[in-house]
Amino acid sequence: MGKKIKAGGIKDGEKLLEMLSKHPSTARFISTKLARRFVSDDPPPELVARMAKTFEKTGGDIRAVMQTMIYSPEFWSRQAYRAKVKTPFELVASTARALGADVDQPIRLVQWTGQIGEPLYECLPPTGYKDTADVWVNTGALLNRLNFAMRLSGNKIPGTRVELGALVGADVGTNAQLALERAVQEFLAGQLSPQSRTILEKRLDDPQILHATLDDPVKEVDLGIVTGLVLGSPEFQRR
Repeated sequence: MGKKIKAGGIKDGEKLLEMLSKHPSTARFISTKLARRFVSDDPPPELVARMAKTFEKTGGDIRAVMQTMIYSPEFWSRQAYRAKVKTPFELVASTARALGADVDQPIRLVQWTGQIGEPLYECLPPTGYKDTADVWVNTGALLNRLNFAMRLSGNKIPGTRVELGALVGADVGTNAQLALERAVQEFLAGQLSPQSRTILEKRLDDPQILHATLDDPVKEVDLGIVTGLVLGSPEFQRR
C-alpha cells in the first residue's frame, strides 16, 4: 500500500490495523457484507455507497452504518421484500417456530439442518457459511426442504410434536380447499403468489391428502400434508 511502518514491535501490527480500518475499501467491504445480509444478495450500489460514506464519516460506527441502511428507501423497497432465501438453519428454526413444535430431541433438527445443506459448526472456511441463494438453492436442496416440512408437520420426526388442529383448525373435515386457505393464512399471512396457489391447488385432489382410494369416498383431509406443502412453498423459503 506504499506505506512504511516503523512503530516497533506490536505497534507495527496495531498501526497496520488502524490504517486498514480507515481505508475506503474496508468501508465498502463491510457495507456490502451488511447490505447483502439484510437487503438482498446483490445490494444496490447506491445503498452500499451511502453506507460506506457513513462508515468513513463515523470512523467505523456499525450502528450508524446500520441506521443508514435501515432508513434507506432500498431497505423498504418492494425488491427487498422476501429477497433473501433462508439458510437451512433459518429454515429449520422458522419452520419449528411456525408450527409451535414441542421438541424433546433437538439433535433430530440439527441432523435435518445438515441434510438440507448446512451442517452446524462444520464450515471449512473460517468466514462461515454464505447466506446467498446460489449456495442453498438447487434441486436436491429444495427437495430436502420440502421433505423436512412434510415430515415435521406430519409428526414424522422423532422427538418433535406439533398440534396442527390448534393452528389450522380441526374442523376442516373433508374440505381440502379450506385447509389450504387456513394454512396459507396462518403461515404466510395470506401472502401466496398466484403461481404458487395454482400449484398447491392442483395437489388438493391427491388421494394422500384426501385419505381416499379410487373406490372410497374422502374420509378426512391430511392437515400434515397440506401444511407441509405450504411450508415448502417459495414464499416460506424466503425471509
